[in-house]
Amino acid sequence: MTKTLRTFAGRLLLVGCGNMAGAMLDRWLAAGLDPAAVAVVDPLAAPREGISQFASLAEWKDAGGNADWIMLGMKPQQLGEVADDLAAVAGGDTHLLSILAGVSLADLALRFPGAKAQVRILPNLAARIGAGVSAVASLGVADDGAVQSLLKPLGTVVALADDTTMDLVTAFTGSGPAFVFRLIEAYAAAGERLGLSSEDALKLATATFGGSTALLADSGEKPGTLIAQVASKGGTTQAGLDVLDEGGQLAALFTGVLRAARDRGRELADIARGEG
Repeated sequence: MTKTLRTFAGRLLLVGCGNMAGAMLDRWLAAGLDPAAVAVVDPLAAPREGISQFASLAEWKDAGGNADWIMLGMKPQQLGEVADDLAAVAGGDTHLLSILAGVSLADLALRFPGAKAQVRILPNLAARIGAGVSAVASLGVADDGAVQSLLKPLGTVVALADDTTMDLVTAFTGSGPAFVFRLIEAYAAAGERLGLSSEDALKLATATFGGSTALLADSGEKPGTLIAQVASKGGTTQAGLDVLDEGGQLAALFTGVLRAARDRGRELADIARGEG
């Protein structure tokens, strides 16, 4: 599948263009998406050369706005503020794309019944450099080839049969980069506490995590296999692993982290439906 968007057809409207939607848009532009085919409705979004930007949907419509693709990139709890106005323009051949945490395909179909397809996408921030992962599920008659062409420049694409696990995926991969950054931050802080300079600790931690994940991805091996190649019985690595593995505390910690993020996604869904 090509990663260029120079031949992507249709007009794209982004409703909300914060950190995640902005990262996706920047990557799409880098991949050749024509900025003249893009409009952004977000009074706070950073301006981008060649892209029409509007403070509201009403302003966009007054300017003669039309779109074949509409992506929801605002906060999920803001959906109710724009749903009625959007439903009026999201019909016919419109593909509705959503990166809203907790907002299900069923919710989208109820809000936007006239859209040709509702497509739920869960990307993560590494999409900014084309190294992200996007889980995707859809309802309706989705143009899968066009959807794939949009997502492929962002990184790995995982197609789900439905969106029943999307709340967990939101926590797992959507929130995942923040958890990894926190781990790197904590690893560097530990090195600093034990005598490294803060600059050296962060540089070494970043390179260690980056190199290790790159090796894992390139090798095709399972993590345990590579752990065995680093650790030897009675050695320094094993001493550290013994602390990490004691009482299953690390697995329990991450289970709690993911459960909290997943459950918050469900709470946001209730708010978006007006139930929270």
